[in-house]
Amino acid sequence: MPAVAAIVLADAQTTPVNHTFAPLGPDLNGVWWFEDPTVANTIGNQRISIQLTRPGAPSAGDDSSKRICRVKIGIHLPILETLSNSTVSGILPAPTVSYVCRAMMEFILPERSLKAFDRQTLRKYSQNLLANALVTSVIEDLQNIY
Repeated sequence: MPAVAAIVLADAQTTPVNHTFAPLGPDLNGVWWFEDPTVANTIGNQRISIQLTRPGAPSAGDDSSKRICRVKIGIHLPILETLSNSTVSGILPAPTVSYVCRAMMEFILPERSLKAFDRQTLRKYSQNLLANALVTSVIEDLQNIY
């Protein structure tokens, strides 16, 4: 079992900046949360979620075809509304989330899958797929495949 540690990711700016996502701990559903606390208001903090669900204890007569492990990884990027100090009182309004960009990845891993090939290959394919020019264009430029 890996020890919980901060996750460091570089952003996509012209001069990339590393963002450190500190572990917050698991919620009531067993989802581990990590947060980048660099925004002035915590409502705008970027987060990563990681959840692993495993099948229960096997029973006599169970076959491995229905025993599935699932890994769900999420990236949550809240964007705050642009605020101006144009109120009559001169007090800046409370921060408000304008929208949230999210990426959700789920890995469905049969319990009988092999680490040395199956799971490592799936992870590597996923990493390379996200770096692929076609996939990058679909995600970043919102261009459909034709």
